[in-house]
Amino acid sequence: MVRLSVEERRAHLVEAAIGLAESRGVAAVTTREVAHAAGVSLGVVHYCFENKDALMTALVTALSARLREVVRAASTDPAEVGTGIPALRGAIRAGLTQLWRDITAARSRQLLGFETVTWELRVTGDALDRSSLAREQYATNGVALAQLLDRLAASSGTSFTLPVATLSRSVSAMLDGLVLRWLVDGDATAAAEQLDLLADTLAGLARQS
Repeated sequence: MVRLSVEERRAHLVEAAIGLAESRGVAAVTTREVAHAAGVSLGVVHYCFENKDALMTALVTALSARLREVVRAASTDPAEVGTGIPALRGAIRAGLTQLWRDITAARSRQLLGFETVTWELRVTGDALDRSSLAREQYATNGVALAQLLDRLAASSGTSFTLPVATLSRSVSAMLDGLVLRWLVDGDATAAAEQLDLLADTLAGLARQS
């Protein structure tokens, strides 16, 4: 048998938990079911994770890291952006196209993302000071979006009339709503129209530097 380090074993268990959650929902993620899915004993799971909450925390952290990579991958090569507001609009739309392609390629992963945020809010209840994981997830993703907008503006010789932190928060909220609507109705044409509108809106909030 191949001997894995604790970190490798933890990563293996998190992957098993993600696969389980994607196919059967967050409620199915128990330490026993994860052990079965990973092909290990229950003792191995408890050795790596104190309880289900610890396992779920690692799961959400892994999903958040993957989302940040998707956002980074959506960035257009600065050399290909061009200059001016029309160029900025085109680069934003190209980035949104890539982002949406990655989103729609993993429908169950998007559904899981909403489930995990809801799970944490239910676990923490009214103890807002404890619900740091969801806040950190949104904050980190917001930073990645803000950096993307900053890069595109700088590359196109433009600047935004509003702080990019404000814009990234709005973009994040709009994408959440758009993804949720797509999960419900599967209307790809309507989603494309909304992405066009989002690109138009952001370009309309830019000016030539």
